[in-house]
Amino acid sequence: MKEIIVFFLNGKKYGVEISGMQSLESYQDASPLPEAPEGILGTVEIRGEIFPVLDIHAKLGAGASVERKKILLFRAGAGIIACVVDGVGKVFRAEGDNVQSFPKIATSEDTDFVDFVVRMDQELIVVVKPDALLTKKQEEWLRTINFSEIKEKQEKEKQEKEEQEEEEEE
Repeated sequence: MKEIIVFFLNGKKYGVEISGMQSLESYQDASPLPEAPEGILGTVEIRGEIFPVLDIHAKLGAGASVERKKILLFRAGAGIIACVVDGVGKVFRAEGDNVQSFPKIATSEDTDFVDFVVRMDQELIVVVKPDALLTKKQEEWLRTINFSEIKEKQEKEKQEKEEQEEEEEE
């Protein structure tokens, strides 16, 4: 039996196994990382920790995000990654004939993130593998990043901005 949480990208449903999830969070804008490889939008701070934000819309070919309502934290090989999604649906269980392998004929470099397909209410939903969402280049880059330093730098910039605003008010 598989426990799947459904998420939405531009009106299309996708899923991820609950075991591949860290948490579901409220949306916040990503802080840019100028040196980040293509596909990494920046970072978000959640409960005092910094996480890289993957452009899951581009990875899954879903087009540009329209709504940006939630952040899903996925467990990936390079650590925890954040993905901005348009919405989150229900958690459901799938087993037996409702769980199908992804057709080998449809497998390519562009679909290597697909784990399997599940049937939910007469609808097929692609279930993604969090470990396969990052490219090798993104994984290698993330392994070299010191997120503590990024957090310190962002806090310093925020403090300097606040001090500058206070000076301007005086």
